Amino acid sequence: MDKNISILIYEKDKHLNSILYNQISDVIEYETYAVNDEFNVLELVNEKKFDVCILNIEDINPISKKFFDNLLDKNHHVDIVGYCNKLVNNSIINNLNIIVIEKPFRLRTLFEKLEYLKLTRSKRNKIILIKHIEFLPNKKTLFNSRTKVTVHLTEKENYLLHYLYDKRNEELTKNDLLINIWGITEEINTHTLETHIYRLKQKLFKLEPNLSFSLINNNGLYSITKF
Repeated sequence: MDKNISILIYEKDKHLNSILYNQISDVIEYETYAVNDEFNVLELVNEKKFDVCILNIEDINPISKKFFDNLLDKNHHVDIVGYCNKLVNNSIINNLNIIVIEKPFRLRTLFEKLEYLKLTRSKRNKIILIKHIEFLPNKKTLFNSRTKVTVHLTEKENYLLHYLYDKRNEELTKNDLLINIWGITEEINTHTLETHIYRLKQKLFKLEPNLSFSLINNNGLYSITKF
């Protein structure tokens, strides 16, 4: 992983928090953030997207549900690594895909888990829209392997396409998109969404006129659909 990958450490023990932060940021050179209280971790996940979250499972309590809700809402592909003294039965985390490490553990074990996530993430970062059309969110590009044509996306176009792809089985309102991508509401008179949808559709058409994915707006609901 590189500096473009951000990692969040949530550990209430300040000593262990400091050790994890220093080792991870110095050795692996992540963009690393470390928090040791619930108020600051909630504030941070509301402000920033994270790729990996490392936390102490034993610190999870009913209040933490809001933390996970916010984390997963803003970070659809976040990887979670949790550690604990023994396997615990926690209803909040039972339905989450968490890589669990049993304490005490060597930092080497944690690094091995992070290296594994690096490999799996690199695969996830290539999205095949159709057989010969690749979407590379990390590079903000679309690539046609037949014609060898590459189309570059702006930051917002990239996020918009990624968000629509993640929610491809859902119908989203204009307000959903404005809030989740621009942080504004429909009450503000803006054509921002329509403009970005139009430009994105133009780029998809340039890449492949017969592209079997299309952005649509039916009765005020947006989605990416196959036809």
